[in-house]
Amino acid sequence: MARLTIAHAILLLSIPTSVNSLAPSNAKTFVNRREAFGIFGAALTGAAAITLSPPEAEAAALKTGIKSPFTGDYEDPNHPGCLRQVKVVGAPLRGDGTRPVNPVMEIVGYDGNGSDKVCTERPTRADLWKIKGKVKSDTEVLIDFSPKGGPSDLVGKYDKDGIVFPDGNKWTKIPYGTPDRRPKDMSTLTAE
Repeated sequence: MARLTIAHAILLLSIPTSVNSLAPSNAKTFVNRREAFGIFGAALTGAAAITLSPPEAEAAALKTGIKSPFTGDYEDPNHPGCLRQVKVVGAPLRGDGTRPVNPVMEIVGYDGNGSDKVCTERPTRADLWKIKGKVKSDTEVLIDFSPKGGPSDLVGKYDKDGIVFPDGNKWTKIPYGTPDRRPKDMSTLTAE
């Protein structure tokens, strides 16, 4: 990232006046005081604009898609054999055209039709639930489980092979996914 200092701005300002000193004495071009102050003001404003970058611009870019450690299919020990698919996507645009730094985590799941919380059959699209979260870093996410009756800001921490929650529950990542847990008419789940 290029940054200008006051010394750079002064150096830039000296260029137009040094051009005057190189011009022949009978030349009619020179920079008067008003133009010199205009050039100085423009250079100083440019230096300030480049130096004072917003904090979001300097934030480390968090990974989305398949490059995110969170993206993938998981096994939830509280719901064995049930769908748990996580995708990390870029945050939606704001009204002013800017995008928040933190990507969005989309989780699609299925808890089974029975009361035993074990999935033995494939779900239909209507059986699926969807929740979202906010990725804080490559190892931490805040998930809103309130649509399922849970907390709105549950912290999930990614360790070497899954997501660990504060209650000790750990969703273990399944390396090659779980296509047999998705609805039959879906080869993959799409981001909204």
